[in-house]
Amino acid sequence: MTTQDKNRGGRPTKKLSEKRRYSVLLKLNTMEYFTLKSKASEAGVNKNEYLRSLISEGQVRARITVEQMKEIRLLSGMANNINQIAHRLNTFGVSTVPTELKMLKLLIEEQLKSLKR
Repeated sequence: MTTQDKNRGGRPTKKLSEKRRYSVLLKLNTMEYFTLKSKASEAGVNKNEYLRSLISEGQVRARITVEQMKEIRLLSGMANNINQIAHRLNTFGVSTVPTELKMLKLLIEEQLKSLKR
């Protein structure tokens, strides 16, 4: 085993295609600058990430907000409840769980509607 093959620790070296070797100076007027700044903050990213995303994808996706994350967590908790109900159905039979299913269905529909907004 050569010394190059050994794991030397530290950060792995990036491939040539992954390295950012070029710097671009972009001159903007005041209106363009503040537009860029506000759009980047709306998306929850810095100006550089915003511009890179525009170049590579043609659009910038906003990050998930704290409120959306809470709703997603709530939905995953409901999915867990549904799995528990399915387990009970398989174990004890169908007659024990219909009211729980109806209630969960309504809650899930409400959460999905609020996430779509």
